[in-house]
Amino acid sequence: MNRIQVAAAFALFLSISPGLRAQPKPDSATQDTRDHVITVSRGGEAYAKPDLGILVMSIRSTAPITEEAVAENGRKAKAVETALSNLGFTPQGYKITSVTFAQAGATRFGPNQPDITAYEALQHVYVFFEGADLSDVANLTQKSAAVIEALRKAGAVPANVGGPHLSTVQAGLIIYTVKDSAPYEKQALQQAIARAKDATQDIAKGTGVEITGLRNVSSSFLYGNYGPRSGAITLEGLSYRFYSTKSDEVEIGANATVEYDFK
Repeated sequence: MNRIQVAAAFALFLSISPGLRAQPKPDSATQDTRDHVITVSRGGEAYAKPDLGILVMSIRSTAPITEEAVAENGRKAKAVETALSNLGFTPQGYKITSVTFAQAGATRFGPNQPDITAYEALQHVYVFFEGADLSDVANLTQKSAAVIEALRKAGAVPANVGGPHLSTVQAGLIIYTVKDSAPYEKQALQQAIARAKDATQDIAKGTGVEITGLRNVSSSFLYGNYGPRSGAITLEGLSYRFYSTKSDEVEIGANATVEYDFK
C-alpha cells in the first residue's frame, strides 16, 4: 500500500469514527489527513495559586420611577462605603459598580387601564482580600463574615454572578482569581502544542507517512474553572480573566490545533 492509499484509508477511518471527529475539548482531539495535512487538537493546563479573593454582594432597589430606584441605591451605596470604611477598608480595597436598571415587573388591572411598572436598580459590590488574608483561612473566614454582616445591615444582599459559560456563584463565598494570568496562559498553550505535536508524530508513525513540515499552529480557546470560554461574561467591571471557588488553585487552560504536512 503506497502513502496515498494509506492517507485515504486513514481519512475513511476518521470519517466513520465520531469520537475522533468531535469538536476540540481539553480531553479530546480531532485528527484529519485531507490534502496531505495532519490536523491535531490537544489541551494543556496550568494551575495558579490565587493571589486575590473577591467577596461579591449587590445593592438592589425597586421603585415605580427609575429616579427613585437609583436614588435609593445611591443611599445604600453610601451606607456600604461607610460600613467598609469602619471595617478598615480603603477605597482601593473594594469596588462598587455603576448603576444599571431594568423593568422589574408589570401589572395590568383591566383592558383599559395603563400598565403599572416597577424598575430595579442594581450595583455589585466587590470586596478584595489579598496577601496575609489569603494565607490564613480562619482569619479570612472571620473577616469575610464580618463584612457580609456589615453590608447586609447597610442594605446589600447576596448576589448571583454568572454568564453563558460561568457557573453561578453565590455571594457570601469568596471567588478566587489570579491578577496576572498571562504566564499561566502561555504555559498552558505550550503544553497543548507539545501534546498535539506528540500526537501528530504517533499518527505519522502508525500510518507510515513522513512529516515534512509544520503548516500552522492556532489556539482555539482558553478555559478554566469558571471561564472564560468563547463569548463568556466575566464579573462586571473586573478585568481578571479566570475565577474559581477553590482557595488553592485557579485552573487556566488552552486548546491548540497544529497542522503538519506529510508525504
